[in-house]
Amino acid sequence: MKPSSKQIGIAAAALLFASCADSWARAPQAREQCGVIQQIDQQKHTLTVLPEKKGQALNLVWKHDTRFIYNEKFTNSASLKPGLRACVYYHSPFFGKPFVTKVVWAGSMQNREQPMKKKDGQ
Repeated sequence: MKPSSKQIGIAAAALLFASCADSWARAPQAREQCGVIQQIDQQKHTLTVLPEKKGQALNLVWKHDTRFIYNEKFTNSASLKPGLRACVYYHSPFFGKPFVTKVVWAGSMQNREQPMKKKDGQ
């Protein structure tokens, strides 16, 4: 029995799909910008970051799913204060303002660098 052209077509398509490399849709990675928080507007959910390296201030918005992390613990946006050094991770869409996915900052470095004082007799 001779194979029909339909069976040959199905077999060819199966071979083609089997030989294709796997491809996965991945979201673009967030950009990182470390600098000093210049301005915060809690009502509009916006913040301005002045980069450590010379450059223009970055105006960003945050959304309901933005994560705020202080000293490796989750917190809320009310903990942000102008003048803090922080790293923001953001995406820049084609339309609209860049939006923040994560803001990370730590306590003052002075507290970390100073050795603990020993009590008398120890």
